[in-house]
Amino acid sequence: MALDLLGNITLTLSVTSLFLLILGLPLVSSIKNSENLRRHGYLTIVALILETILVFVVMVPSFLSNINAILVLPFASSLDIWFHIGLGVFAEGAGFVYVALWLVYSRSRMMCLKAKRWMMPTFLIWIIVIMSGAIIHLLQFF
Repeated sequence: MALDLLGNITLTLSVTSLFLLILGLPLVSSIKNSENLRRHGYLTIVALILETILVFVVMVPSFLSNINAILVLPFASSLDIWFHIGLGVFAEGAGFVYVALWLVYSRSRMMCLKAKRWMMPTFLIWIIVIMSGAIIHLLQFF
């Protein structure tokens, strides 16, 4: 059975949003350069908007239409789905918090320094979410 086109597009766009975040990583190596911080912020905003669109246009409707199938899946399969949802909600919410902090306090490097210690763990969670989403898609749990 071939993988569905919408799932392939969604996975590709999710990896694209991750790639945008990866592109922004070297820009924050020097926190003193405000132009790099601005570029980093814009890349983060684009990635967050792209992922938010995917969540509300594809993932939420897919979840709602397949909730009964998810509830009868074997434990290991449903665990990956619930893991994906829980960490995804956290990563998406944290992304909005970081972007809001950046927009409100864009001139304050101290706010970036305070939030920076939480950004890398959130980035790693984002990677895990995309990997678990790829597993869900590739194994076609529902």
